[in-house]
Amino acid sequence: MAKRYTKSEVLQRLRREVESKKPLLMFGAGIGLTAKCAEIGGADLIGVYSTAMVRMKGLPSLLAWLPYSNVNEDLLSLARQILPVVKQTPLIAGVGAHDASLDINHFLDTLKDMGFSGVTNEPFAAMYGPHFLKELEKSGIGFSRELELIRTASQKNMVTVAWCMSPEQTKEMAEAGADVIGAMVGVTSGGLTGTAENDNLDDSIDQINVMKEVAMSVNPDIIVLTHGGPFNDVSSAAYSIQYTHAHGYAAGSSGERIPTESAVIDITKKYKNIQLQ
Repeated sequence: MAKRYTKSEVLQRLRREVESKKPLLMFGAGIGLTAKCAEIGGADLIGVYSTAMVRMKGLPSLLAWLPYSNVNEDLLSLARQILPVVKQTPLIAGVGAHDASLDINHFLDTLKDMGFSGVTNEPFAAMYGPHFLKELEKSGIGFSRELELIRTASQKNMVTVAWCMSPEQTKEMAEAGADVIGAMVGVTSGGLTGTAENDNLDDSIDQINVMKEVAMSVNPDIIVLTHGGPFNDVSSAAYSIQYTHAHGYAAGSSGERIPTESAVIDITKKYKNIQLQ
């Protein structure tokens, strides 16, 4: 089973990598096999959340933001696949904090007992856009619940990865005690079920730079990872790190869905090219 670490133990691991001039990699896994392979490949963190589970079913990740399943039940189901096969890499649980019936305090205890070293706010309400987000907040089930998740997890000595899509959210998450900011510029483009690639690389760099500056003004020791939008392969991830001076990259679809699509299509074609005698 997976080894659980304290917040300080995880942060020490991450900072050693940064001090060694190695970029950090958080790998979002939607099946046990990719989680196992990501650990062998050297991922620093492995994220376990409903969006990854959806995409590895061949469906758009955005379905995790629609009311067709309970994302926290999906998390627990996925955890049963991943916890037994990851041995040493810290696991980060993606919690849907907006469920009004969810006792965040109790749920975090459950996740710790299972072997998770940290949490992240995924799915996150920011994906719905400003109007719906405002209505959610008025109803008490918006971004403030994500802030509560990060604060409570931090108090429980769990490392916290906070997804943010604006400077305002970044500031609030940093003030809430987030250890890592996932500076996100939208759903990862490309592949069979991703969005069309229409985000400009340099515009996305500008967005991340603003979020990074805000985060570090609150906490100079905070860790920032780039993610999403046009950053969908190794070269674009490297570009995002180079021009934002972020500490690393969070791979989602770019780490498992898109490479899996390409590999399976390629090997299938090769098998079909075998000649009968």
